Amino acid sequence: MHLRYRFALAAVVVLASVQSAHADGGQLRFRKAAGPFIVTLFTTPDPLRQGRADFSVAVERPGQAGLIEDADIHFILTPSHGQPIILRASRAGATSKWLQAANFRIPARGVWRVTVLVRRGDLAGQCSGTVRVGAGGTRDLVWDVLPVPLMGLLLLAHQYRKRRYQRERRTRLISSGC
Repeated sequence: MHLRYRFALAAVVVLASVQSAHADGGQLRFRKAAGPFIVTLFTTPDPLRQGRADFSVAVERPGQAGLIEDADIHFILTPSHGQPIILRASRAGATSKWLQAANFRIPARGVWRVTVLVRRGDLAGQCSGTVRVGAGGTRDLVWDVLPVPLMGLLLLAHQYRKRRYQRERRTRLISSGC
């Protein structure tokens, strides 16, 4: 097999198995003004589904370098039908030392309104956005992981067929006396 062909096949395998890019806190959901603050919300897993979830937030002041580390942050998650969930963010649950997070269980699928409340001293602000939560279960996890071994098996099958073809071709050439 030509080197170019092998490289192209390897590139296809890698690109077919790549998931979306994530920051330290997960998938970027929104970056919005919240009064005197700028709030950036990240979530994991991606896609969001019923079950365990992590909502992480970074807070900064416009025109000032660095993140605000001592803000009091709350999330209010409101489903399209049902009672809101109020969560307090902390550094203890965060995957990055720069973020504050709340880890919890999303009880239902659907569109959820996420409101982020930020307070630091006398300053306060809030912003909102929506996230879509899919059904839980292992089906999504299987489809997130399945492409990698499947592509490997396809590559092995291709190599096997190629070698078999080359052996048969050599056998025909030898038997024909060439």
